[in-house]
Amino acid sequence: MKLRIKKEEILKGLQRIQGVVDKKNTMPILSNMLMVADGKGIEIIATDLEIGLRGRYAAEVESPGAVTVSAKKMYEIVRELPEEDIQIKVEDGNWVKIVSGHSQFKLVGLPREEYPALPDVAEEGMIAIAGEMLRDMIKKTLYAAGENDARYVLNGLYVSLAPAKGGLTIRMVGTDGHRLSLIDRTVDTKHKEESVIVPKKAMLELRRLLEEDAQQEGFQFGFSKNHALFVRDGLMMVSKLIDGNYPNYQQVIPAKNTKRVTVPKDLLSHAVKRVSILAKDKTNAVKLQLENNRLALSTNNPEVGEASEELSVEYSGDGLTIGFNSRYLMDVLSAMDRETVILELNDALSPCLISEDGDPSYRCVVMPMRV
Repeated sequence: MKLRIKKEEILKGLQRIQGVVDKKNTMPILSNMLMVADGKGIEIIATDLEIGLRGRYAAEVESPGAVTVSAKKMYEIVRELPEEDIQIKVEDGNWVKIVSGHSQFKLVGLPREEYPALPDVAEEGMIAIAGEMLRDMIKKTLYAAGENDARYVLNGLYVSLAPAKGGLTIRMVGTDGHRLSLIDRTVDTKHKEESVIVPKKAMLELRRLLEEDAQQEGFQFGFSKNHALFVRDGLMMVSKLIDGNYPNYQQVIPAKNTKRVTVPKDLLSHAVKRVSILAKDKTNAVKLQLENNRLALSTNNPEVGEASEELSVEYSGDGLTIGFNSRYLMDVLSAMDRETVILELNDALSPCLISEDGDPSYRCVVMPMRV
């Protein structure tokens, strides 16, 4: 294998795979990537056996071939090379020679036969979606998904597809039992009813890919029995699905709320952040006291001190005192884009429903805590 490639082209491919390659070294080969050169350019492939990423990049290929080499070391080398063409050549014994300007490196490589193959998922019945819409849906729900939760089905996002008037409704839900985020969006296409659970890591990597270019077109996704597939021109990501039944998330979304508070998002977010500085580290508890057109936030930590702040809000009704984990509130507010948010409550023991003013299709639930 021998080729010449521009630094920015190969660097883009190497950056994309850094989150995919297995850093735990359960299998040494998984810390490697696979490079395959042919007449059309070069493919860079990485997998941790749960997620696989394949991208094609422009290169002048003198002789085709394939080799697997350390993804981290290759990235560190290319990142530091001067801004010019890079020559990559595979020599006897699978040594990978990298030359740019006066710089020269040799990395230990392994034959492609030792690298695990990506699962073959058929690209039938794929759903076209704007990259910006999908990125926004992931951003608004991913924070609420579980992190190494014993209930393994919570360690991913629930994605359901439902035929609807005007097309197909895509629903994305994340929850860890303490908070929940749900968003619905509709795309103009037809598809069967379907639901899957996509692992959190896969959604995180997908979000990174989508953040490269918010206006990207031609993005498609689909599901097989065991895998999710995401495809864009020259790029493909495949992920195993989480097998199991997602909990009945609908039952924790309050149907009727007696108290409705309207408040500027940034005003509330900054106030929670300031007051939480003195919250107890273990609980991050912040107390909210609601009265007519007034919301008071406070924390009391005998070991450090206390803090309080008052906000003017739109509210008329009975008073209420309720406590929340401040980090959960800040996560919700940071995922929202509109200027005004609505908090809907019942009593001190009932969950709080938070939504953006003007977007009823995006709802978040935060469970209260004793303060």
